[in-house]
Amino acid sequence: MPTLDALKSDMEKLLGSSIIIDEFDRRLDWVKGELKHYDPETGTIRIELNDTNRPDLWSVEGIVRQLLGGQSPSKRPWSQMISPTTPLRSIRVDPTVFTVRPYIGGFLAKGPGLGEEGLRQLISSQEKLSDLFGRKRQDIAIGVYPAKNILFPVTYEAVSPDEHSFTPLGQDSPMTLSRIVQEHPKGKEYGHLLSPHSLWTILRDQGGKILSMPPVTNARHTGEVTAEDDWLFVEATGHDQERIRLVMNIMAANLFDRGFQIEPILVDDSRGKTQNPQSAGDRILVPGNLPSEVSGEAVLPQDFIRALLSYGYPSIQQQEKGFLVTVPFMRDDVLHPIDCVEDYLIARGFDSLTPVMPTFFTPGRAAKEGEMEDRVRSLMAGIGFQEILSNILTETDSLSSALGRPTGPIVEIDNPISRQYGALRSTFLSQLMNAEALSSRFPYPHRIFEVGEAAEKEGSPSTIRETILFTALVAHPTASVSEVAGIIVEVLRYLGLTAKLVSKDIPPYIKGRSAEIFILEKPDIAIGELGEIDPETLDIFGIRMPTSMFEVRLDRILRPLPPTG
Repeated sequence: MPTLDALKSDMEKLLGSSIIIDEFDRRLDWVKGELKHYDPETGTIRIELNDTNRPDLWSVEGIVRQLLGGQSPSKRPWSQMISPTTPLRSIRVDPTVFTVRPYIGGFLAKGPGLGEEGLRQLISSQEKLSDLFGRKRQDIAIGVYPAKNILFPVTYEAVSPDEHSFTPLGQDSPMTLSRIVQEHPKGKEYGHLLSPHSLWTILRDQGGKILSMPPVTNARHTGEVTAEDDWLFVEATGHDQERIRLVMNIMAANLFDRGFQIEPILVDDSRGKTQNPQSAGDRILVPGNLPSEVSGEAVLPQDFIRALLSYGYPSIQQQEKGFLVTVPFMRDDVLHPIDCVEDYLIARGFDSLTPVMPTFFTPGRAAKEGEMEDRVRSLMAGIGFQEILSNILTETDSLSSALGRPTGPIVEIDNPISRQYGALRSTFLSQLMNAEALSSRFPYPHRIFEVGEAAEKEGSPSTIRETILFTALVAHPTASVSEVAGIIVEVLRYLGLTAKLVSKDIPPYIKGRSAEIFILEKPDIAIGELGEIDPETLDIFGIRMPTSMFEVRLDRILRPLPPTG
């Protein structure tokens, strides 16, 4: 979860009121945050946010803005954020970037200067948005520059990495783009985002100066912002225009909260012209009955409207079908009417809801499946077996060809992240044998088992049946079919069942040394199998010791259990 540090004095300055530490944690409910630590010596407050869907709150300014009910700490209305400057300065987008990092947005901010704490918070916001929301700059990377030495229009283009050079932050002499990726700390960290391409992205002003190599690093002579800078150029590059628009809106709001005035920049692109930031949020229709349905009590329209306005929504219009709600321009987490109702409940306070006690009592109890599984675990542990827990996702081949079986009813995953997790397990045989192969250095005999869920296709390809399997493995120099047969017969007897074994050749067992398992209580269907594992199968899994196994379908024998003791 996002965590940020702030000076108590800076937050109090932005809030316009004192912070009482003992009460501050409760105030943070409005941002789904917690006060994790306060250091009275340094005056540092650490806040952890429990909602990753609101990047507008990943800054001191964003938290204060929400605590003020969506009002700017600068005490100015949002309508004054964007100065009406014409003609707009521009960023020209060269088509060479389209296949590398295709989109950019930017704005200028003129103000009183950042100050040391303002600069620290600006850098913190930039890094959090780039690393968390931008997935370590892969989707979004933000650059901030002192604007006084930049000649507009700025050009965003892609160039040969060996033919262009500039002095990056932290260096004293020019370096080619390719050398920056090889030697500069930021180049080593983020160069992989550009290295697959033959041309790499740069920003260059009208005078020909390279301002930066997005998303890697800024140039030293134009990209080193200080606390005294009062005119800033902020840009973001990435692969999604909407995400760029959002981070530009957030960064602009944060600077406006610090007293800056925002001047939009026009992005001159052959695919269409855009400008950022945009102070108009999206609108969403909330059905009139939804607040009452969710809260469980009657909600008056005026109360719903009043609460959302107090939480920072700029406008709510009551209509015949419900409420037409305008979302704050720095938020993109309001995707459904239920999100507006959630904010209404936060603004109102969940503790204001009248509790309703249950009208009837339903005692909980263990499921029949769970009772059976626990009884089996207890019995197996009692006779010296060690339980293992394996993944429900596994490799398709380990369920079929490795066991000498057809693919058959295996449930495979569409577009798996890797072949290792390409199917739902339909048997535990291969997973227990994998565990045995890794245990060869431990003293014999080995006795392991597993109980749990598996899945298989049934009938049509879209029908999947969940099964409950109980599988055990014995490995030592004299492991035999008679040993595992004796074990399963006794386990079933303790479950109140009478086992019957019928000889049958079943892969991956040795021919003539395997059988199906039946119970007299349900003689018409086999509940499992057992046998000695074929040496060829043992070689496939890397096992060098005779091994016998059994596997039982517990879901086929579910029944009331006999009393214990």
